[in-house]
Amino acid sequence: MQDFDRALKELFQTAGTSLFERLGGASPRSWLNVEFAHTRAPRADLVAWLENDKLFHLEFQSSNDSRMSWRMLDYYAQLCQKYDLPPLQVVLYLGEEPMRMGKGLEHRNLRFEYQTVDIRDFDGDELAGSSMPGDIVLEVLCPTPEPRARIRKILDRLLAFPPEERQRAIRLLLILSGLRGLGEQVSTEVAKMPVVFDFMKDSFMRGLYEKGVDEGRNEGEVRVLRRQLSQRFGPVPSWVDERLSAAREEQLESWADRILAAASLEELFG
Repeated sequence: MQDFDRALKELFQTAGTSLFERLGGASPRSWLNVEFAHTRAPRADLVAWLENDKLFHLEFQSSNDSRMSWRMLDYYAQLCQKYDLPPLQVVLYLGEEPMRMGKGLEHRNLRFEYQTVDIRDFDGDELAGSSMPGDIVLEVLCPTPEPRARIRKILDRLLAFPPEERQRAIRLLLILSGLRGLGEQVSTEVAKMPVVFDFMKDSFMRGLYEKGVDEGRNEGEVRVLRRQLSQRFGPVPSWVDERLSAAREEQLESWADRILAAASLEELFG
């Protein structure tokens, strides 16, 4: 999650996106590096003074957190004390599962609210039509029946930007695509682009690129093996799914080689 957080912060602060206007009502005037002491929520994701003079706090969340409301209350209290102004707070949900988090707390002596927004509620085509690279990159998180076609469209749009800006945006795209299991597809399409990327000289980005390809290959092998298992043994139980999801490429190949000789799932996975 740390890689995603860093990528999202960089995207919002440097790549350019209209989501601040959409969520906060105005663009950022200045960024605030807010780190709290002695609190359960030590660092806010993004805090900014907006052009409309509001204090805006944006928190990214890629999974459902049952303690999210308490975390946001911690942030609220700390920001109020630090800046003597109540912040406008938004949780931007980027996860794959449906969002199940609440929007506040209500107790006998407390009523606290903030806004939650699911990235999937945004219109991907509208983001793609933006002139800001950050918006175009965020389109990869929006739902679509044809993810590969959308990835190609995103990359085609990014080609129009200057090299340094384009390279930053594609690096962020490679990272964020992992939130939708699209790392392999993005890596494959990036490799086809008629440009050279200096970030491939960077060990971290090269590793991320290769990891996306490897993960995509494994996902394909798992799908094929799961289909073979269901044809031979019937419905695949959850414990087998867990073994498949955690397996490396060599183990998947070994199971595939032995599937016809095994008399049961227990024998194959024993």
